[in-house]
Amino acid sequence: MGYTDLSESEVGQILQTISHEFGGTTYNLLTRNCNHFTDELCKRLTGKTPPGWINRAAKLGTMFPCVIPDEWIEPPEFETESK
Repeated sequence: MGYTDLSESEVGQILQTISHEFGGTTYNLLTRNCNHFTDELCKRLTGKTPPGWINRAAKLGTMFPCVIPDEWIEPPEFETESK
C-alpha cells in the first residue's frame, strides 16, 4: 500500500482510535469486517485505499443478503462475566 510519513507515536494513536471505532460488537460480515478496518487504516496511514476487489464478496453479499445465513452476519451477543 505504500509508506507513511507518520511517526511511531502517530501510528500508535491512529491504531488506538481505530480500534475503538471497530470494537468487536460492531462487526458485521458484510458491512463492517476486517477488510473495512484495513481500508480505513490504510486511508489514515497513507491516504490510499486497497483495491476494490479486496472486499468484493462482502459487497456482493449486501446485494444478495438472502443467500447468506443471518448467524454469519451478526456478531454473537456480548456477554460479560459475572464474578
